[in-house]
Amino acid sequence: MEILKRRKSGKLLSLEALMRRLPESDREYDYYKEMYFSQKKGYEGERYTNQLWKEIEMPSPHFLFHSLEPINQAGNSHQIDTLLLTPHFIWLLEIKNIGGRIDIDESKHQMIRTKQEGTIESFRNPVNQIKRHAHFVNGLMREIGISIPIEYAIVIVSDSTIIGSVPREVSIFHASGLHAEVSRLLGKYKEKQITALQLNYVMKDLMKRHSPKSWKPKIDFSKLRRGVLCEKCEYKSVMVFEHGRFICPKCSFKSNEAHLQALLDYRYLCNEWITNRELRDYLNIDSRMQ
Repeated sequence: MEILKRRKSGKLLSLEALMRRLPESDREYDYYKEMYFSQKKGYEGERYTNQLWKEIEMPSPHFLFHSLEPINQAGNSHQIDTLLLTPHFIWLLEIKNIGGRIDIDESKHQMIRTKQEGTIESFRNPVNQIKRHAHFVNGLMREIGISIPIEYAIVIVSDSTIIGSVPREVSIFHASGLHAEVSRLLGKYKEKQITALQLNYVMKDLMKRHSPKSWKPKIDFSKLRRGVLCEKCEYKSVMVFEHGRFICPKCSFKSNEAHLQALLDYRYLCNEWITNRELRDYLNIDSRMQ
C-alpha cells in the first residue's frame, strides 16, 4: 500500500517559482537554472520508479513511503526517496537519475560521473546519504522498541548508465532490477519479524515524524518580477487586473484564479504571510480585489 505519495521537494517548488520570477538577464539566473534542472531531473527519476512499484506484487501487508522527510534530534531533515516497510524488513532507497559512467570513491567519499565526451564531474556520495538515513531509521526502531532488519540500496534510473567501481557493501543496481531485488530480500528474510499490530504502529510513527522542509534561495526579493504571470505565455507576460479578473495583454487569456500561482510563488520565495498592502503591490493591482 502506498501510504505516502511522491511529492516535489520544497527546494524544487521554490526553484520552479524562481524560474518564473527571476529575470533571465540576472547574473544569478544561470546558476539557479542549473540547480533547477538538476532537481527536476532527480524528481523525474523518482517518479519513474513509482511506475515500477505498481508492477510488483508483495506477498504480505506492506507500506510504501515516497519522499519521506522525518527530522532527527539535531533538527536536520532526512529526505528519504523511498522507504518500504514490511513485516520482514525495512528497505531504504536512494534514487539517482544520472547518465554516463559512475564510480564511487569510498576513501574520498565522492561519486564521480564521466560523460560520454569525457567530461568528469563530482557529486555528493549517495552511499553516505543512504547510510545516514539507515542509521537514523535504526535509531528510531530502537527508540520505539522494534527489532527488524534494515536494508538499503542505491537505484540508478537509466539502464544506459554504466555502474563502474562501487563499494560491494552497498547494493547498487539499475531501476529495471527493482522487482528482482525485492524478491531477493523476501527470500533472505522469509520469516516475519514483527506482527501486523507492530507494522501499523511503525507506519503511524513514521507518518507522525514526516515534516517536509521548505527551502528559499538567498536572493534579493526586489529583483524578482512582480505581478500575475500568464501561464499560457509560459509566464513571460504580466497580466492586468480589470473588472475583477486578470487578462493577458499578449494572448488575451482571462482568469479569475491566475493570482493563486503568484501567491504560491510568493510563499515559496518570500513568506507564508502577506499583508493587504504587500499583496496589492506584489500583484500590481491598484485597489483591493473584490
